[in-house]
Amino acid sequence: MKRLITLLLVLMFLSLPLMALGEAATTTGATPEELLQQWYAIGELLRENGNYPYVELSKGDTGYEVVALQTRLTELGYYQKEIVDVYGNGTYSAMRAFEKANGLSVNGDASVEDQQLLYSDAAVAYTEKKSTSSSGRNDAPSSANSSDATSSATK
Repeated sequence: MKRLITLLLVLMFLSLPLMALGEAATTTGATPEELLQQWYAIGELLRENGNYPYVELSKGDTGYEVVALQTRLTELGYYQKEIVDVYGNGTYSAMRAFEKANGLSVNGDASVEDQQLLYSDAAVAYTEKKSTSSSGRNDAPSSANSSDATSSATK
């Protein structure tokens, strides 16, 4: 009987912080959208301070990290497509162009080291190279033929 009471007390003690956390989220009156914006802001602060826990990204990956990657590549002029949560051909091409322009190993994957440079002030922005041919070709890093998987994205 003593073991049962001790176990119940331990469980209650351990659950108090979780209950308090849940109450804090509901008593602040923050909507899910506001909480998501706070999450994004925290991520930006961590990146600015060099403390963000980057993970390697490559073709086929999905999620917020891919959206953040595409957003930063867009800011620097490498990614010129709709921002979606899928690492597809457009992201791959933009990442290759970024790696080449910044003297990194060119493989199209967003390694931890690539992302540390990408989100830093030292990242070199895309500068359009003038084509010497008279074909009028656009040398942008992401062409219309290299698209991300946007079939599930909405505009």
